[in-house]
Amino acid sequence: MAKKIRGLGGRSLKSSGGKKNDIMKLMQEAQKTQELMEQEMKAFENELALKEFDATSGGGVVKVIVTGDLRVKDIFISDELSDEEFEIVKDMIIAATNEAIEKAKQFKEEETEKISQKYLGGLNLGM
Repeated sequence: MAKKIRGLGGRSLKSSGGKKNDIMKLMQEAQKTQELMEQEMKAFENELALKEFDATSGGGVVKVIVTGDLRVKDIFISDELSDEEFEIVKDMIIAATNEAIEKAKQFKEEETEKISQKYLGGLNLGM
């Protein structure tokens, strides 16, 4: 054990390798955490592609279903609209599609935030 000298405030003359080891250990833990987070995010992205979000417009006469990766899966148009002008039907399809996409984006944002907080929530990165 290194000899302690009073003039150094009781600190040891031992090399500062301990701090270097602590930093290396912290960096390894950070890397492991990053890898776990990336794995969970990749799994979430795969699940998201299978998740469906729907929205309706025109009081339910138009329904659009999109997947979590923002692809339109299906569009349902009620027979009630068979006599309606094309422009009106088109506007209803656009409205329902935009709403379904917003639902999917909101879900993705909320779930991504949960995953981020799970891994990064307790870290104080000096920001």
